[in-house]
Parts: sequence; structure tokens; C-alpha cells
Amino acid sequence: MELLVQIFQVCIIPLLGILTSFLVSYLKTKKEHIAETTDSEIARKYTEMIIDTVTRCVIATNQTYVDTLKKEGKFEVDAQKEAFNMTLNAVLKTLSEDAKQYIIEATGDLNTYLTELIESLVHQNK
Repeated sequence: MELLVQIFQVCIIPLLGILTSFLVSYLKTKKEHIAETTDSEIARKYTEMIIDTVTRCVIATNQTYVDTLKKEGKFEVDAQKEAFNMTLNAVLKTLSEDAKQYIIEATGDLNTYLTELIESLVHQNK
């Protein structure tokens, strides 16, 4: 019996320490992987949502405002500024507060990011 106790103390207890260390390391790695995956999914979700929203707002402004003025030959600088403001306001109304906060955290400035994205999409649609 004493021999079994000694074997237990010499072999099994150190193995438990090694297994515990391995388990802690494995769980830490798994937690980091889950955090990275979650962050990537959230970033992808918001990026897609933001680009889709801005695209739809640019198209809507073109259909309801810009195209008519272009046909009439009245799409001048003031009308272009008005079209931009209409699009920006539509985007700001459509985006959720979470999406706006994501943009602020990711880029530092909501209006600058949206302005550049709107201008980029308008240029692509020309």
C-alpha cells in the first residue's frame, strides 16, 4: 500500500501539474482564436452594412434628384453639394448607432469616413 502511495506521489501528482498547465495553455489559445474570429465577423458585418447603406443612398439620391437635374442641365455646383448632403443625411439616418460607433472606433471620424466613401461611390457610378 505504501508503495502505491509513493508511486502516486512521484508519478501522478507531477502529471496532474503538467496536464493542468497544458489545459490552461490550450484554453488560452482557444479563447484568443474565438476573440479573433468574433472581431473579424463583427468587422465584416459592419463593413458590409456600411458600404451597402452608402451605396443604396447614393443610388437613391441619383434616381430621385441627380438624374432629373442632369436631364434639365441644372446639375451645377450648388446642386452637387445638395445631392451630397442629401446622401450623407440619408446614410446617417439609416445607420444604426452601433455601426456609427464602429466607424468612429475604426477610423476616428464618422463624417470624414462617410464623406470619402460617398465620394468614392459617386465616382464609381459615373
